[in-house]
Amino acid sequence: MLSKRLLCCAEMVRGSVAADIGTDHAWLPIYLVESGRCESAYACDIAEGPLSFAKKNIAGAGLEDKIATVLSDGLTELSDENITDIIIAGMGGEMIRDILRNGLEKAKKVNLILQPNTRAWELIDWLYRNGFEVSNQKAVADGKFVYPVINARFSGNAKVLTEAECLAAGLDFREEISQEYLSAQIKRLRDAANGIKKAANPDSRASELESTALELEKLLGR
Repeated sequence: MLSKRLLCCAEMVRGSVAADIGTDHAWLPIYLVESGRCESAYACDIAEGPLSFAKKNIAGAGLEDKIATVLSDGLTELSDENITDIIIAGMGGEMIRDILRNGLEKAKKVNLILQPNTRAWELIDWLYRNGFEVSNQKAVADGKFVYPVINARFSGNAKVLTEAECLAAGLDFREEISQEYLSAQIKRLRDAANGIKKAANPDSRASELESTALELEKLLGR
């Protein structure tokens, strides 16, 4: 059974051939093919160890003819001929950003599903600055944490958003879980601002963090 965050990633797949970057045990590609959501898939990882587990699980599911394993640093070794969707989940926002930056031309051609564990706003900021647009963002409660899952596609229209706009991009504020996620971000920002104020040499970043928290509150209608 997939985790809730990976199930959310699966629901955002739009085409018939998905590539899972950093696949680990290949549970997501297996689910996508077994459920009929995809005709075929690629399970990609930077290390031989995870790929060996992936191959065993794919064979155990009888899907060797539908799921190919690829040893790849990000998107570098990934063919872009027939892939419709690229999923990058369970990494820091900076790492996902770097993977996309290093495979930018491939990323521009597909539907992107991104699930950062940290620094989501920096990833979204990079997406908008480089001509991508977030069509949907879902907050997902999984275990003790609430994770963002981002659906984006290249539009060619570069934009610069505020940090608050990045955090809120594509979220449905009517959903309780979205409000919970943004409330946690407001607390994080205020805690960070208070920490800076207590430092021996506080800087202007504290007021910037507080302004972002206030902007998020306004977006939530508080």
